[in-house]
Amino acid sequence: MIYLASTSPRRKALLKKAGIVFRVLRPAYEEDDFKGPPSKIVQRHALKKAQSSIPQIQNGVVLAADTIVYLDGDIVGKPKNRNEAIVTLKKLQGRWHSVYTGVAILKIITGRVIRQIVFYEKTGVRLKSLTARGIKNYFKKVNPLDKAGAYAIQSRHGGIIEDVRGLFSNAVGLPVEAVLKKMKKKSRILTQGDPAPG
Repeated sequence: MIYLASTSPRRKALLKKAGIVFRVLRPAYEEDDFKGPPSKIVQRHALKKAQSSIPQIQNGVVLAADTIVYLDGDIVGKPKNRNEAIVTLKKLQGRWHSVYTGVAILKIITGRVIRQIVFYEKTGVRLKSLTARGIKNYFKKVNPLDKAGAYAIQSRHGGIIEDVRGLFSNAVGLPVEAVLKKMKKKSRILTQGDPAPG
């Protein structure tokens, strides 16, 4: 059984679309360390999310992820209010920025980690040039407060994405294609060491 250590509706939707059967766990970890390069930050957070979920299961594969938006050497987080969201989109509009997602996959047997994969993906995203009115109209259709960068790349509303370089799913919050490739390449993570039936 695969366990998704995330309550993100976007990650759940990506896995369902890929035809992956899974159960959801709520990780007992909140991101609190943002030191270092973005690739290291997201991998560290993803691993800690996965590790914090281990006590909830005995056997299975735990999948966790962490995503950040990066612009000009700074992390662009989730806005705290509408005004902060407006400021965020003003910074991002008309420019390229990077979306990093770290992924951790842990094989658990009798409550112990027997195998581990940790990696990250980077996707470039360019937003269209937006006016102040355009930003306000976008926020009427999309809630920016639970989204890093104050926008939803997967949303059918607004159409503010101009270009994407890299995995689209990664910018949504989980590089599903890369996850499946890693699991296939290291297929034993899903099979070898499973408890004998009966």
